[in-house]
Amino acid sequence: MNISSVSRLALALAFGVTLTACSSTPADQRPSTQAAPGTASRPILSAAEAKNFVQSRYFTTMDANAAPWSPSAIATPAKPDFVVGPAGAQGVTHTTIQAAIDAAIARHSDQRLYIAILPGDYPGTVYIPAAPGSLTLYGTGDKAADVKIGLAIDSEIDPNSWRRLVNPGGKYMPGKPAWYMFDSCQSKRSATVGVMCSAVVWSQNNGLQLQNLTIENNLGDSVDAGNHQAVALRSDGDQVQINNVNILGRQNTFFVTNSGVQNRLQNDRITRTLVTNSYLEGDVDIVSGRGAVVFDNTDFRVVNSRTQKEGYVFAPATPSNLTFGFLATNSRFNAAGDGVAQLGRSLDVDSSTNGQVVIRDSVINEGFNMAKPWANAAISGRPFSGNTGAKDDKGEIQRNLNDTNFNRMWEYNNRGTGSYVAAEPKQ
Repeated sequence: MNISSVSRLALALAFGVTLTACSSTPADQRPSTQAAPGTASRPILSAAEAKNFVQSRYFTTMDANAAPWSPSAIATPAKPDFVVGPAGAQGVTHTTIQAAIDAAIARHSDQRLYIAILPGDYPGTVYIPAAPGSLTLYGTGDKAADVKIGLAIDSEIDPNSWRRLVNPGGKYMPGKPAWYMFDSCQSKRSATVGVMCSAVVWSQNNGLQLQNLTIENNLGDSVDAGNHQAVALRSDGDQVQINNVNILGRQNTFFVTNSGVQNRLQNDRITRTLVTNSYLEGDVDIVSGRGAVVFDNTDFRVVNSRTQKEGYVFAPATPSNLTFGFLATNSRFNAAGDGVAQLGRSLDVDSSTNGQVVIRDSVINEGFNMAKPWANAAISGRPFSGNTGAKDDKGEIQRNLNDTNFNRMWEYNNRGTGSYVAAEPKQ
């Protein structure tokens, strides 16, 4: 998959890109050269097709008569309901984030409650259970890095080791709001705890809002790539908003599912999430799962300090009967290395999966594989195949964007060296 600097230049020339020694305009500022229908390796939407892939479409529900979710910007109050910080600091009500969440849920309020978090490092897990009301957690520092929530959790550790790591001192106990979440993992009979229980922050709260903080699974490079999922943030809730948040990890950094309180995936539920002005980092399947997620003005960074063999941004497990999975708009995609990274792959958790993602109006740097930007599906190994359709007698492209014979991974109007569309090799 590696592409040398020389071959990269040759590819760019072959793609019809005009390269001039005197050009002073950076690639990410030049107009997009992407044109529909693209190729089977890199399908491109037409302007007419792209009109269907906007936030409001991703935030519809399974009820055709219900209005789409239309989120407003996160607003924080002058006086929060709870304040987390060092003991004795002014206004502090709790010294741990979990204790503040437990207190908020114990109110049994159907109103939104606000938890302000003072700058500092907060090691350990945070579990936010389902509740009648919604929670807003926000850092009070000048920047997202001022509040850090972190722990190193490997999906491949056994349940006993996981229990000791996650619950020192018994912060999850019977009778506490998040006990059911902890218990669903600590009672597993499998050899390993698995990806579903490897999150540092795990929420089942509908309407959750996170702002101005950092969430990190800092397992980092201590294990090799492969099956060592290490989730930073897992969200199962609907109508979730994340703004100005750093989500850092390696594999399955941000995991969005439609699981219920039994910690099992559900086929009759859509979970919708809006991520804005944020930063996500990892190497394998940085964003994965079944949710409908829109990313706006967000930075994605593929790091390959563990491996030079693979790197994927998106791994949607969208059921084939749902039209919308992941959407990234006005965002930036950066990768280290030379052609190792790919934009994504379908996560084929079962035969009904056909992951859906659109990247549009964004910048893709030279670290991505231009000749093969989308990878074969995970688990099933299904080869990537983009639908280029056919032109009618008016020269207009005709294709079913949900045809199950093809992948549903598309681009539109992207810029940057990594956005160039390679011609298909001659057969």
